[in-house]
Amino acid sequence: LYTGTWQAIKYPWHILDIMDVISTRIKPDISPSAKISPRALIEGNVVIADNVRVYENAVIRGPTFIGENSVIGTNALVRQSFIGKQCVVGYNTEIKHSYIGNNCWFHSNYIGDSVLESDCSFGAGAITANFRLDESNIKVKDGRNFIDTGHDKLGAIIGQGCRIGINSSLMPGIKIGHHAFVGPHICLTD
Repeated sequence: LYTGTWQAIKYPWHILDIMDVISTRIKPDISPSAKISPRALIEGNVVIADNVRVYENAVIRGPTFIGENSVIGTNALVRQSFIGKQCVVGYNTEIKHSYIGNNCWFHSNYIGDSVLESDCSFGAGAITANFRLDESNIKVKDGRNFIDTGHDKLGAIIGQGCRIGINSSLMPGIKIGHHAFVGPHICLTD
């Protein structure tokens, strides 16, 4: 018998639920090989792995994990998130309560309550919307049906190797398959 916390992973948004469970166990740990600007702000339970670079005016709020060799750029805000290895969270990007795989690149983006696999990149100004104007739960399309996620905040679910063009908008609960290209100035919605 198991008496601890347990969460099934049936749908991609369950990764955010698991992340919440795991984040309660994070203890602050900053690798001695990390290079952190004295003008950056790190608050709460934050893990920063080997060779991470954090630039001026970046803010990292825990619980958050930053993987090896990642870069948190000038004026970036990362909070309640998991950032994989060798990611670049570039200038003026906010990542909020999201799971980001390895080798992802961002520049002047908002990524909220989203799940991204590895090797994804966002052009400048591309954003994920994570909240409906009517404040109801996000529903995700599954074939012809919609599944109620039970979340009132859920951004995009993006497969491995995707490229999102500049100034694109991804509406709440959008799913993008592996190796897709989303052109500039596109608004994706179901």
